[in-house]
Amino acid sequence: MTDTARDGAGIARAKDGRVVFVEGALPGEVVEVAVSREERRWSRARLQRIVQASPHRVEVSCRHRLEGCGGCDLLHVNRDHRTAMKSGMVADQLRRAEVAFPESTVRTLVNDAGRTTVRAAVRGGRAGYRAGGSHEVVVPLSCTAIDPAAEEILLDGRFGDATEVAIRVGARTGDRLVVLDGGNPEDVDVPDDVLVVSIEELDAGLRAWIYEEAAGRRWRISARSFFQNRPAGVDALVEVVDGMVADLAPERGISQPMVDAYAGVGIFAATVGRNCTVTAVERSRDSLADSKVNLQDRVKAGTAQIVSSTVERWRAAPAAVVIADPARSGLGRDAARTLLSCEPDLFVLVGCDHSAFARDAALLAAAGLELVRLVVVDLFPGTSHVETVGAFVRA
Repeated sequence: MTDTARDGAGIARAKDGRVVFVEGALPGEVVEVAVSREERRWSRARLQRIVQASPHRVEVSCRHRLEGCGGCDLLHVNRDHRTAMKSGMVADQLRRAEVAFPESTVRTLVNDAGRTTVRAAVRGGRAGYRAGGSHEVVVPLSCTAIDPAAEEILLDGRFGDATEVAIRVGARTGDRLVVLDGGNPEDVDVPDDVLVVSIEELDAGLRAWIYEEAAGRRWRISARSFFQNRPAGVDALVEVVDGMVADLAPERGISQPMVDAYAGVGIFAATVGRNCTVTAVERSRDSLADSKVNLQDRVKAGTAQIVSSTVERWRAAPAAVVIADPARSGLGRDAARTLLSCEPDLFVLVGCDHSAFARDAALLAAAGLELVRLVVVDLFPGTSHVETVGAFVRA
C-alpha cells in the first residue's frame, strides 16, 4: 500500500499500472486482496489477509464492523493516526485542485456522547445498518458510536412495516423523535417519551421537532431540518468559525454586514459575528421555520434578516464576511459566483466532503482569495468522513 484514497481506502498499483483501492488497508502494509470490481484504469478489492501490518493498525473493537456493518470504517486505525489520515486526505485533494494551503490543525470533539441523528434500515420490524457495499442489514446488539438515548431506540425499538427509520435525539435536552418511512406510527413500540411520526404525516403538513443545546444556545430542530450530527460537533464548528471571524475579519461594527449562506436552522447566524448585521440565506421550508425561532432575538433587534432563497438565485449584497456551509456536493460555480459578488474580505467555507471543498477552494482562489487558515474538525470519529473549515482572504 502506497497511499490513502479520499474515502480512506488504501491505494496500491497493479502490475499493469492500474490503481487498486483496498478498503481497510493502510499505507506501508503488504496485504492479500480479492478484486471485487474492475474498471479500465482502476479496481476495487477486498482485504483478505494482512501479510505485514502498519504500526498504526489496531484490533477492531466493534463486533458488528467485523460482521460487515458499513459504518465506522476507520476502527482499524489507532485514534491519533486517524486525524493525521484525515488531514492528509484534505491536503491531497487541495494539491490535486492546485490550491495553495497552510498546514492544517485538527479540532477534536469535547464532551461527545456520539451521534444524535441515526438513519437505519428496517427488516422484520428491527432497525439496523447497511452492510458495506451491500443492501444487507446488520442488526446491532450495541452501538457505541451513537448517543445512548438514540441507541436505546435503535436496539429496543420495533418499527412495524417501516422500511427505514430516522432517529433524532436532543442529547442535552432529553427530547427524542422517530420518523418512519413506510409503516404506521401506531404499530411502533418505543419508549413513551419518544415522538413518532411518519413521512406521510410530515408531507401532509404535520409539524414535529425537538430541542437541543449547543454552542451556548437552545435550538429548535424540525424533523426534516439539517442539524450537525452531534451537539459537540456544533460546539466545535462554532468555535472554529467564530475564531476565524474574530481573527481575520476587517474592523467590525454594527454596520458591517455578514452573510450566512446555507444557514439551516441558524447556527452561525446566531453565534458568529455578533457585532455584525447578518443575512441568513436558506431554501428549506423546515429549516426556515426553525431559524425564525432560533434567530428571533436577533431579528427583533434588527441585526439579522432571514431570506428564503437558493444561494444561486439570491440577490447578493455587499458583505464584509461570508460564511458558507453547503451540502456535500459543495458550492459549485453558480453559488460561488453569487457569494463572491458580495466582495467579502473574509470567506469562511465549511465542507463535509473534502473533494468538494477542494473544488470550491479552487473557485475561490481563481477569484483572488487566498486560503490562510485550514482546520480539520473530527466531526465523525471512527469514520473516513472529514469536516473541513477554511478561511480565505483577499490576496
